[in-house]
Amino acid sequence: MSAKLSPLTLGIHSRTQYLALPADRRYSGARVAYNLLRVGEDPTEDEIRIFEDICFSLRLSNGTFRTTFRNRFEDVDSLSIRLMKESFGEGHSVRIQDRAVSSGLTSSQWAKRVFGEFPDAQFEASDLLVELLEISGNDGEKFITEPDGSPLQYIRPPFVVALDQAESWRNPLLRFVASRALKRFRSLRDHDGAVPISCIHPEAQVLARTNPNFTFRMRSLFEPTPAECNVLRTMNILNRAYFSQDQLREGARTAFTSLQLNGIWIVGRTSEVDFTNHVTFFRRGEHAWQAIDRLGAGSEIEELALASQLAA
Repeated sequence: MSAKLSPLTLGIHSRTQYLALPADRRYSGARVAYNLLRVGEDPTEDEIRIFEDICFSLRLSNGTFRTTFRNRFEDVDSLSIRLMKESFGEGHSVRIQDRAVSSGLTSSQWAKRVFGEFPDAQFEASDLLVELLEISGNDGEKFITEPDGSPLQYIRPPFVVALDQAESWRNPLLRFVASRALKRFRSLRDHDGAVPISCIHPEAQVLARTNPNFTFRMRSLFEPTPAECNVLRTMNILNRAYFSQDQLREGARTAFTSLQLNGIWIVGRTSEVDFTNHVTFFRRGEHAWQAIDRLGAGSEIEELALASQLAA
């Protein structure tokens, strides 16, 4: 999935260090400090690039990755807009939800194209994780955690080590540092001073500040919003690798409930082999889904969705 730093590397804790790496040594996972995700309201090109690189290989404590990259869904966006025009007519005040969007980069790219065709569209991007937390310990050490307190990373220059996965056995020093860091983290009593680190892409943040029709919020994939939208997209999340059959059926029911009659559900995944998109476009009927178009091989849960028992 990504280039890796040598197991002998102690860590990358500054932007200067990161930019000094050869291009083929970037996307280096948990050895790059996650607090480098923090950017200002007017970020530089280098800050944006580092943000995107970290997001490409950021791994959460449950083992899932937040992999995304620029123009990932360009073909999905194009077909989506064509189907929206055919279904709702140009200029319709269409309501869109894009769920499990990771950093929201692909959402902001799609939204900009949507607003060009549907100026009055209402676009909501959402994810269950919108920020990490930075907790300060002693002597300049920092712990990066998920909002529920699950530790991901320890930073104390020159060290940056993972706390949610074992460091390489080839570097016993880093394994020792990580073990000591976990013990220190568990002894911390005060997390009230934790500082948030936004995981929302800077371009999505700018769009949310400048266009009131684009919002970014925390929302679960499985949270129903009855008849709230005309278009719902759930890319790279409702996959058999992540969820059981029953959970996937629940995801299909949630999508059905959240859409208005004749609304469009976009579901699929990006191949890790060649980054092609395999997507099914469904239309919500009175009691069932109808597959109306596909990209590639279609969604791996297409048959499951079509066979699901769905309430009116």
